Amino acid sequence: MIKKELSIDQGTWENLLKLGTARKFDPNEIIFFQDQPSSGLVCIKKGKIKTCMFFPNGKEKIFTFLDAPCFLGETPVIDGGMNTCSAIAIDPTEIVFISREDALKFLSENQGLYMIILRIMATKMRWMHMQVNDMLFPMKQRLAYFLFNYNDYGVFPNKEMSQKLVIKHDDLANLLGTTRPLITKYLNEFCKSGLIEKSKGFILIKDYEGLKKLSNADTSR
Repeated sequence: MIKKELSIDQGTWENLLKLGTARKFDPNEIIFFQDQPSSGLVCIKKGKIKTCMFFPNGKEKIFTFLDAPCFLGETPVIDGGMNTCSAIAIDPTEIVFISREDALKFLSENQGLYMIILRIMATKMRWMHMQVNDMLFPMKQRLAYFLFNYNDYGVFPNKEMSQKLVIKHDDLANLLGTTRPLITKYLNEFCKSGLIEKSKGFILIKDYEGLKKLSNADTSR
């Protein structure tokens, strides 16, 4: 769920959806690809997606996880450029694509929504800056910080302040720029310390303060 100051009212959302064309995507299906022409404003009506970038060596860097309702693709709508990243469905997902021309016209008639779009773009820049800055810290600290403050990394579940984080170890590794075995190692340590519980596909956060303290500690790999 996007933070309140980044959300739009239901009426505006419904009017926006009327402007576009709906499509359904299966899990792991690509919605749009990086460095390709934009399909316009992408409104996620149902489901869950991730945004990421693929590199020539086959590696993937995940930027965000987003649950419906929300939208993306706003950068090329504003500047007329190519897609800045790729978007992939995680769950069965329904998308409404709105052409750049229709999206810009709607934004010009709804200045409040225009400001929300700009705030979302600024917030995404902060996510990326945070992810880059955290590369300087040991992985154990980065993982602890992510778990108690995952919204700042661009991960938004359906419920605000949800203690249950639905994420796979592979996706978590790609988000933090490390390997699955290292993520699993530290998650197991956190479990033994009572900071979290984990099961297949999700992590239950039990001790936010403990994770916060650990994220500021002088830990090592």
